[in-house]
Amino acid sequence: MPKSNKLNPVEMMKLAAGETAGEKSIKTLSEVINELNKDPDITNRFGQKGLGHRNLGRALQVLLERSETQEGKCMYAGDVFIALESVILDYVTVPEDRTKFLNDLKIARGLHRKNIMTTIFNAYMDEPHAIEKDVINYVNMVIGIDAKNLGPDKIWTYQDPQTGKLIPLKIDEAFIDSVESRLGLGNKEQKQSFRTTISKIYGQKIVKDPNYNFMDNNDLVKAVTEVRLKSDIAGAGSLVGALSNRTNEENQKLYNRVLNTMSNKLGYCKTCALKTIEYFCTHDDEN
Repeated sequence: MPKSNKLNPVEMMKLAAGETAGEKSIKTLSEVINELNKDPDITNRFGQKGLGHRNLGRALQVLLERSETQEGKCMYAGDVFIALESVILDYVTVPEDRTKFLNDLKIARGLHRKNIMTTIFNAYMDEPHAIEKDVINYVNMVIGIDAKNLGPDKIWTYQDPQTGKLIPLKIDEAFIDSVESRLGLGNKEQKQSFRTTISKIYGQKIVKDPNYNFMDNNDLVKAVTEVRLKSDIAGAGSLVGALSNRTNEENQKLYNRVLNTMSNKLGYCKTCALKTIEYFCTHDDEN
């Protein structure tokens, strides 16, 4: 993705893929594309610079040669970054382009790390959609918290857009505050602004797609995952410790259960499940 003052690389990627990027709209992306396409140097225009098909082919060749690819049934996702990095270093000769591509790769690694945290928690809960349900609960809570018909018991009833059924939901203000603290929202104004944005996105998306689940909001998903990790397992560090140190029977049972859920419910081959757990237990790409 080209550099832009209006959109960061992740926002540009999301909008180009038809996903949500906070309050940034497809109109903003169109403005960025139009501005870039006015550049007399065609290589600076939108979509005119990148690794290209030949280099992507080289990256796939590196992936195919990795031992994990030969052991398992698929190409391990974590090796994608190794393959692309080697291609960038070997075949991208313009220093400015090389630096930008490597920085983009760092962003991608960070997004991958967030996804893995969600995956491992879902596997720990033995529920493929555990975090998705918590994200949706957060969204419905921030919509319902200001509802006029919210009683002293803090129970809010909303209509499920998928089934049309009425669902009672307990507004958990401690959970809401914990998620928003993880998002770095320190004062009332920031929190209210974020809630307004979430409500606005919900109203726009649900009309078109009743199945929209906010899982493309990486920061929100990460915040919810971290809150659940802390409340259910006393933090990611405790789960890392349990999965890393399997010298006692309880930890071994937990490891086997997580591995089994990843293989049987989350679509991982055994090799990718093992490598993903191993990656989760490191501090790689956390920052």
